[in-house]
Amino acid sequence: MQFDNIPSQMVNQLEKEIRDAYPDGLTWQKTIPTFHPESAEEASDIFRRAADHGQKLFISGYGNNIDPVGQQFNDLLVIQTDRLNRIIAIEAKDFRVTVGAGYPLKEINRVIAKDKLWFGFGDTNYPGSSGGALAAGLTGSDGRQDVPLSRYLLSVEVVLPDGAVVKPGAITFKSVSGYDISRIFFNSWGTLGLVTELSFRVLPLSKKDGSGRITLRPTDRQRFIDELKGNTSLSDMCRKIKAEYDPGGIFPLL
Repeated sequence: MQFDNIPSQMVNQLEKEIRDAYPDGLTWQKTIPTFHPESAEEASDIFRRAADHGQKLFISGYGNNIDPVGQQFNDLLVIQTDRLNRIIAIEAKDFRVTVGAGYPLKEINRVIAKDKLWFGFGDTNYPGSSGGALAAGLTGSDGRQDVPLSRYLLSVEVVLPDGAVVKPGAITFKSVSGYDISRIFFNSWGTLGLVTELSFRVLPLSKKDGSGRITLRPTDRQRFIDELKGNTSLSDMCRKIKAEYDPGGIFPLL
């Protein structure tokens, strides 16, 4: 695909570098330059290049809840997870499934059913990606209590703003030691890094009939922004993490 007639909305030299390194990785979505990484390593490379050029980034899943539309996105490079869309591992004995961030949340049960496994959020009507669901703080109710998606989260692979690729246990955040790193990215709306893989706890399929069906609550990005600017301990911790690992503001809070 040729982009010569499309006005550039990012740093020109960075655009050339991306085209040369990843000829099929860059597209324009609604006139906004969008990179589609196929691995954590590709995303890491783009993050480092963006930092070198002072290019701001915005992380998007399918654009259902994290939708880059409007003038405020004109100077951003969007990172979309649609090509991180595979089942990575099904560990039936450990009741664990690992998926790429771009894998559709509601498709998980279709694949793990053959192993007689079941995932509560896989039966919801959430239309987006697994990574997007985590970033948007997806939460529902089973008729008795609130059930956040993070309750089923076991681990993540994340690309931080500085390009580091980490998994829980491989990194310690200063001033927040002891906190479950995986859950920091729940309801983070793409401001702390890019989740590339997620591992969820699943249940035996026989447990499905005795479990309440999860009814989703609307996601609320504005509430996240308000909380991040607030005075709670979690707000303070997230600000510290962002200040340490994104000092250049590569992921702006829009």
